Amino acid sequence: MKKTQLTVAISLLVTSFIVLAEETDNSYYGFTPTASVALTTDYIWRGVSQTNNDPAIQGAFDLSHESGLYLGLWASSYEFANEATMELDVYGGFSRGTDFGGTLPFELTYDIGVLRYEYTGASDAGFTELYFGAAIAPFENFNLSTYYYYGLKVDKTLPGEYTDISADYTLPDSLGGITLLAHAGYYNQKGGLDDYWDWKIGVSKDLGGFNFEVAYIDTDDSNAYAAGGRRLDDGRVVATISRELGGSSAASADSLPTGFETSASVALTTDYVWRGVSQTNNNPAIQGSFDVAHESGAYIGVWASSFDGASGGASMELDAYAGFSRETDFGGKLPFNLTYDLGILRYEYTSEADLNFTELYFGASISPLKDLNLSTYYFYGLKIGHTHPGEYTDMAVDYTLPEDLGAVTFLAHAGYYNQKAGADNYWDWKLGIARDFGDFNVEVAYTETDNSNDSNIEAARAVATVSTTF
Repeated sequence: MKKTQLTVAISLLVTSFIVLAEETDNSYYGFTPTASVALTTDYIWRGVSQTNNDPAIQGAFDLSHESGLYLGLWASSYEFANEATMELDVYGGFSRGTDFGGTLPFELTYDIGVLRYEYTGASDAGFTELYFGAAIAPFENFNLSTYYYYGLKVDKTLPGEYTDISADYTLPDSLGGITLLAHAGYYNQKGGLDDYWDWKIGVSKDLGGFNFEVAYIDTDDSNAYAAGGRRLDDGRVVATISRELGGSSAASADSLPTGFETSASVALTTDYVWRGVSQTNNNPAIQGSFDVAHESGAYIGVWASSFDGASGGASMELDAYAGFSRETDFGGKLPFNLTYDLGILRYEYTSEADLNFTELYFGASISPLKDLNLSTYYFYGLKIGHTHPGEYTDMAVDYTLPEDLGAVTFLAHAGYYNQKAGADNYWDWKLGIARDFGDFNVEVAYTETDNSNDSNIEAARAVATVSTTF
């Protein structure tokens, strides 16, 4: 879809967070914001891979009201027919529970709403569905649900009808507390394509602050979806790690060994800008991370983003990193603490092995005054593989105003990239403001470079981002 449409959708949700954030807790006038993030080995939608059999990063931001009304955004990296690199779904609806005045021995939860699918760079692919669902929990730890989706004929696509039935049962803690999952769905496509069934059987478990799921998914689809010699709708095993703000996955961090802690983050941005250059062809991006840290200072993690490089072959960037970070005042010699950070960072790109590279990094930060932070990082590219990523030096400063002045944070950054690979060296810089609203952060920044390459992906731009770490 057009960038302006996606930007408007993101801006609407960002505005909602700002307008509602008038109190210090996580509930504002009956509204509660939530978020989630997931990293999966394949994004399967109705039995068919939406990422060309490659991994995906996914995330959601939601606002729900105590009345039952809700509004949200869900996004995923995407690669289908080489048209788009991100899917953004916008939805709103109403959900409540009832036992019909005691008629039922358990509560029935119903859910009605409208769902809009949009795809970056593929305006003709968007479509809209109405949905209705119902769920019951007839006995402890067992949940049963069904959903019906009806495609509206308001676009060039004819999405048809889809019916979903799902069940899950969580074993007692004495048996491991593992959740058993099952799903079946029937897709009546109505667009000249064959109707088909899809199904899923899997297991999941909350562990160490995350939810881990492994599932087998298959279809009886006879369409010739294929990519690189492999079908997109054949049977496969899919593994997923996820976490939800305030959910049971985050709560399971209590099971970690002493000294360890986990965290995750999710961000939705109008453009993924890395070292001054758009990595999503001037389009929005969904991003997320999963981290494990030890009180000693050692840490390990992964960070991912939807991606749209110049070659058009990769739809996701996945960065794996490990390092060590500690604070010190050098035995009282400094009037403040200095935090140092050193580690190694590996960049991987789906379907684009030639783009992969590795950097060593070293950073240091200080807070010489209250609410003022200064930091610098140096990245050194290792000459392994097919790339020579050079050296990059980053300097950043931020200052947060007192609460009575709005608690707005002012941001500034400058970086110098010595590419060493035949490309021009250049500076990039950024100026912005940010504000925390409960668990969420909203940032608007202006970024630019003096890069002499004739490309609009490195032109000046304003970027808006909503994010949370949990």
